[in-house]
Amino acid sequence: MTELTRSEKMIAEKTVCILLVRGESPDGEPIYAYVGVRADKLEAFMEAQKSGMFYPEDHGVIIESGMGEPADDIRAKMEKEYGFNHAAMVDIPDSEQATKVRSDIIKKDPKHPGNQ
Repeated sequence: MTELTRSEKMIAEKTVCILLVRGESPDGEPIYAYVGVRADKLEAFMEAQKSGMFYPEDHGVIIESGMGEPADDIRAKMEKEYGFNHAAMVDIPDSEQATKVRSDIIKKDPKHPGNQ
């Protein structure tokens, strides 16, 4: 994980990423959860998923969850209330990609010193 500058750390602590996480229940049924994760915790979130038994609520805030795939009304709620863009979802397969996403978020923030 790349060390952040003080200003980058402040931005990452105040930025929340909404992730759509898919997995299986202990019974093998497909499940999903929309999870709010602070940008500075994104790499740890991705690493935790490798451990086998993974509980998203240990690493972020569960906004919505359920069995199967999100229903249309849940998808619409996530888009309207949280600005979640299903069409523009980015696959984050590992902590390396999470680091890149975090870096991109920080660079886009208008308060970042490089953007002033």
